[in-house]
Amino acid sequence: MNLEKLKQLGTVKRFAKGEFICYEGAVGTEMFIILSGQVAVYGNSFKGVQEKFAVLGTGEFFGEMSMLDNQPRSASGVAESEVIVLSIPKENFQRLIREVPEMAFAIMTTLSRRIRQLEARLLEEYNEGPVKEVKDGPSVETTTVEEPAIKSPDTPFPVSHTQPLSNVSILPEGHKIYGILAPETHKNYYFEKAVSCPVCRGEFVAKNPRMTKLRLDRRENDLREVYVDFEPLWYNIRTCPYCLYSENYNDFDKLKRLTPEGLRPYQEKALKLHGKVSLPPADPLSIDRVFLSYYLALYYTEEEQDNPLNIAKLYMALSWLYQDVGDEELYRRSWNQAFDYYYAAYYGSSKTKLKPEHEQQLCLILGELYLRKGEVDEALKHFYAAIRRLDGTAYYNNLARDRYMEVKEQRK
Repeated sequence: MNLEKLKQLGTVKRFAKGEFICYEGAVGTEMFIILSGQVAVYGNSFKGVQEKFAVLGTGEFFGEMSMLDNQPRSASGVAESEVIVLSIPKENFQRLIREVPEMAFAIMTTLSRRIRQLEARLLEEYNEGPVKEVKDGPSVETTTVEEPAIKSPDTPFPVSHTQPLSNVSILPEGHKIYGILAPETHKNYYFEKAVSCPVCRGEFVAKNPRMTKLRLDRRENDLREVYVDFEPLWYNIRTCPYCLYSENYNDFDKLKRLTPEGLRPYQEKALKLHGKVSLPPADPLSIDRVFLSYYLALYYTEEEQDNPLNIAKLYMALSWLYQDVGDEELYRRSWNQAFDYYYAAYYGSSKTKLKPEHEQQLCLILGELYLRKGEVDEALKHFYAAIRRLDGTAYYNNLARDRYMEVKEQRK
């Protein structure tokens, strides 16, 4: 083919090994011609598990089906090595067919081969026998995971316990479908913003809380802030709809500072999730999507175990959400997990990184959680530590003093 002509119709893009080039289920706005390197094509099999359908090399292409039928992508493309591709945008596709007719023939040939391969795979499913090699084109390499997806009745989203996921379950045992939708009043307190994912580069619209518009109703003893007509906890975690990378909206872009090598663990974790976790719709927003976003954030935070405070905050927020839906068992389990990480943050090596006011907050929260455990002496000890931190914030000194006196009085 006329490479120079092709380059006039598209843009050269580079991808590091392990990076997603396109995502199954995403809206297709471009097709790709591989200039160098190899690209693996992943998708769901008929049994509902992930397969590597093919490995494409230099001169081959992918993503063209969305150019033809305007449907979401049927598979994902992942760089198997360092890859250089030529991206042809949708608006140039018809021009590509007119001006490079050999490309049209190549696309028809490829589609014909894929139909034959699909027929062979359907026949295999029917006969439960091996896929016969398709003689008029390259065979398709498959790496089917034998164990079928598991869908528990108490788990609202199909999480597959397959080998690539290392038996990591995103939602905890006992989690249910709660079916609660965000109140209409929430719409007055957030704004929508177009963002790009640092892991997969996908673009989507996120909802950001307008914190300056909120009116504080009360502050609980465990430092939860309750607002009038709005619950920020529903919007604190931003989740990419393509790779499911999840993080607090204030920290969502922090991975953009990483090198391709530093991003690789996150991309590998995204690949393990692909096709195994289904994200509920963002509109209308449900508490079920909110819960899943928090657990996805915990899943990705495994790469940052040296920062227990972030993990503690996620579990504490989950405990508040479970309290709101009336799930006492998971409420108790979540704040106990939060306690473990808050304790590690205060007494572990990360303590030296804390500012005085953050130490005060930790002491107050640990004090409250010790009270829930029935360990009053430990609670008083931590309230007193917050009082004595005179280089901190006077507000927390006074709050700790009030709690110390209240607990002492109740103990009499």
